[in-house]
Amino acid sequence: MNKKILILFSLLIIGCSKNPPELMQIAQSNLDQNDEDRAIKNLDLLISKYPEDSLASLAQYKLVNIYKNWKHNPEMVFNALKKTVDNYPLTLQSKQARKELDSFQEWIINKAETLRKRKLTKESINNLLYLVKKYPNHELASKGQYIIGDIYMNDIRDFEKALEEYRIVLNDYKGSKEEALAQFMIGYIYANVLKDLNKARSEYQVFLDQFPKHELFPSVKFEIDHLGKDINEIPALKHITS
Repeated sequence: MNKKILILFSLLIIGCSKNPPELMQIAQSNLDQNDEDRAIKNLDLLISKYPEDSLASLAQYKLVNIYKNWKHNPEMVFNALKKTVDNYPLTLQSKQARKELDSFQEWIINKAETLRKRKLTKESINNLLYLVKKYPNHELASKGQYIIGDIYMNDIRDFEKALEEYRIVLNDYKGSKEEALAQFMIGYIYANVLKDLNKARSEYQVFLDQFPKHELFPSVKFEIDHLGKDINEIPALKHITS
C-alpha cells in the first residue's frame, strides 16, 4: 500500500475512533491554530457519526460561526443556520439560529461593511450581490445595491461601473430612499469626476424635478448653478482661496 495512502487511512481511523467531546475539543484546537478547514471536517465528522449526541447541535451551530468569521460566504452561513433549525428544532442553538435567520439580511449588510473596512472589496461586493439577488424585494436590497455603487465609486475608483450600479438603484428600487442618493451621485460623478458638464446638468435636473423636497436639493441647485466655474468665480466660495 502506498505510504501516503496508509497515513491518510490511519488518520481517518484515528478520527473515527474519537468520541464527540474529543472531536469538539480537536475542532476548537484547529480554530485556535487558524485551521478552519480542519475544524469544519472534525465538526462534520461529529455531526455525521453522532447525530443524536447532545453535542451535535452545538457542532452544527459552531459551523455557523466558522462560516461567518472565516469564509465570508453568506450562502454557507444561511445553509448552516437552516440545518441548525431543521435538524435540532428543540435546542437552544436552534432558537438562536431562528433569530439570526430573521435578521439575516441585516447581517449581510453589516458583514459587507466590515469586509469593506478591511479592504476586502471583492468579498464585500459578493456579499451584497448575494443579498440583492436572493432577496430582491427585501427592504435592505436597495441599500445593498447602493453600497455596491459606492464601493466602485470610492474604493475601486471605477466610475463607469459606479454609474452602472447606481442606475440599477434607479431602475430596480424606485421609491426607496437610496433612489435620490443614487441620482445625486450620478450627477456628481459627471460633474466632478468625468467633467461631462452636459450630462451633469441633465442628471442634476432630473434630481431637482423628481426630489424637490429632498435635503440635498439646495446642494444640487448650487451645483447646477455653478457647473464648470472656478472656485474664484463663485462668490459664496471665493473666501476659501483668499
